[in-house]
Amino acid sequence: MIAYCENRLTAGEMNQIRRAVAWTPLPEEQLQAALARSACTVAAYRQGQPVGMARLVGDGVYYLLCDVAVVPSAQGQGVGSALVRRALARAESALREGQRCTVVLVSARGKEPFYRAFGFSSLPGGHAGDGMQLLLTR
Repeated sequence: MIAYCENRLTAGEMNQIRRAVAWTPLPEEQLQAALARSACTVAAYRQGQPVGMARLVGDGVYYLLCDVAVVPSAQGQGVGSALVRRALARAESALREGQRCTVVLVSARGKEPFYRAFGFSSLPGGHAGDGMQLLLTR
């Protein structure tokens, strides 16, 4: 059985999931700061062990959905969908009548259909140009 928890994810758990999905681990100090500045985190646990995560960063008008990852042993079981639904519900619940917000993300190549199922659309599209990114390292 999978249990979902909001705002409980730790830096160590993030790196545990990152390693499981072949993402580069990040310094725990950097992750702790990122977690503290997150609007919301959602984590999935099976038998007390982290098996998935999603993070929402934003200011109430714009949000970035990031760090969506599910360990291989839990993939294909609806965990990723549940994480995204919970993160989006959290953003929506912060809105008052007449307000709106925009949630953006950078999809891993090939995962676009997963996000389209939630209503995300590719950029460029409509009035928007290309999504862009810049990686800074030191």
